[in-house]
Amino acid sequence: MHLSRLTPRGTPPPARRPRPSLLGTLLRGLVAFALAAAGLIAAVVVTAGPAQADYTSSNLPNWAIGPFTRAAQNPLLTAQGTGFESNDVFNPGVVVRNGTFQMLYRGQDSKGVSAVGYATSTNGTTFTRSASNPVISGTLPSETGGIEDPRLYELDGTYYSFFTGVAGGSVDIDEATSTDLVHWTQLGPVVTDNKDAAVLTDPSDTPVLVNGKYVMYFGEQSHGGEGITYSTDMIHWSGNASINLHFPSNYQPYEICVTVTDYQTVKGAPANNNVLMFVSGTLMAQGKWYYGISEVEFSGSNLTQQIGQLTDATLSPTTSYELNGQTKNCVFMNSITYYNGQWYMYYGAGDTVVALATAQLRSAPEAPFSSTSFETGQRLPDWVDQVDTSAASSGGTANVGGFPGYSLTAPETSLRAETAHTGTESLMYSGSANGAATDYAYTQVFDLSASPITVSSGTTLSYWIYPQSSSRTGVTGGTSSCVALDLIFTDGTALRNSGAVDENGNRLHPASQCGHLPLDQWDHVTSTIGAKVSGKTISRIDLGFDEPGGSGGYRGYVDDIAITS
Repeated sequence: MHLSRLTPRGTPPPARRPRPSLLGTLLRGLVAFALAAAGLIAAVVVTAGPAQADYTSSNLPNWAIGPFTRAAQNPLLTAQGTGFESNDVFNPGVVVRNGTFQMLYRGQDSKGVSAVGYATSTNGTTFTRSASNPVISGTLPSETGGIEDPRLYELDGTYYSFFTGVAGGSVDIDEATSTDLVHWTQLGPVVTDNKDAAVLTDPSDTPVLVNGKYVMYFGEQSHGGEGITYSTDMIHWSGNASINLHFPSNYQPYEICVTVTDYQTVKGAPANNNVLMFVSGTLMAQGKWYYGISEVEFSGSNLTQQIGQLTDATLSPTTSYELNGQTKNCVFMNSITYYNGQWYMYYGAGDTVVALATAQLRSAPEAPFSSTSFETGQRLPDWVDQVDTSAASSGGTANVGGFPGYSLTAPETSLRAETAHTGTESLMYSGSANGAATDYAYTQVFDLSASPITVSSGTTLSYWIYPQSSSRTGVTGGTSSCVALDLIFTDGTALRNSGAVDENGNRLHPASQCGHLPLDQWDHVTSTIGAKVSGKTISRIDLGFDEPGGSGGYRGYVDDIAITS
């Protein structure tokens, strides 16, 4: 079954398994029961995979790493013995040095307490555990409840590990150092009241200096949010500042995993000097419970400025070892490393076993936009619920809020597996006009700046749109028909102001589409835009709502978008 992403945001999906696992199981059960009691789900379903497929090589943006393929040898490590790893092993940090894969992994005992083990491999899949395990245990006051999810880095012969120290109901980011990966000096907390350290590294897991400082991104949405901190020696960290991942609130819970810079995704292409961040969480699960992995891009010159994000998962739970375990439907990663021509992503599956997924460099960059039905392998949106505040969008939004009845505060534009013209996915839009003289909202959908499209005299824009009527609770009258796709050109102008008309002679301005799109059915909109904007270059595709004086909720779907010559 598929849940709408309009699940009330006041009832968030369950968080990734807290420690100990029994508590997490109880909490997830209570949340699922609450959702069922509210009529949002008919039954508790915890073993089905997500609605959407992961990215393929044909639709990944140039900045993103992937697609990933699971190792045939998975799972690589499983629980063993009666000691610190008797129940579960998962969430490893890995570096490769002198041809040896060196792994720190989280082991969990029968009481739910975690410690860190060490294992090595010469082929990346067959690991040998150290006889000295566990090599790091919870010995400090900040670690009385154990230590979890080790990250691992190496710099000038010293290894640095950052992990979550658990003490009672609190968590901190603790650090330890070593020269042999067996004997560790534990330094205690370096960031308090948060978790998930992601030191910025090059592709070989070596921390890099930015303006003379090492950089650590960190944070879990439910433990104080996301932040960034700096160090000159990899030991003392300061200058903490908040960052914004610009995720919709229904992506919660989520947490930061790994950051890398100066990396390559396409053969022969130059290295990307921006920051690639892996994140894990419910993210784009469309209201269903799962923990998947996705990617975000930050500026290399302004480390707190997000400049891109994937709108589907890089890896989502689909195999038996990911769908089952102490946390069902869960994948989470602490490590990404590039070695011998490919990316190695080691991850925890089901919070129970260690697994591996690899990615080759892609043979070609992302193709220029031509058409999409939002299906597997096709172009997916570059933004979710992101208001366009550029000058061409006239300020982005005015007197438009969130769709009523779901505690939403802003308009939405994101994928759904609810109603589609073709396939299973479409672009859902929603919001609510406040009855002012000017009511409009323009949200960004596709970024074409990497391969902008120059309009010729014969260029045509077409799409299918399904505006919902008041039969959908929350929708008022024909408000949902006041919607149109908009093109933003590199000269700062927009299609809606060009005078271009559709096949019925109505202007391709959202306000001019009001009342001309029949409700509760798929309507085809097409326009030879070259008649008005030939020679202009398209840099972005927006979706616009505009109803002067309108009042009430609007909602609908867009599918099968095409720009053809």
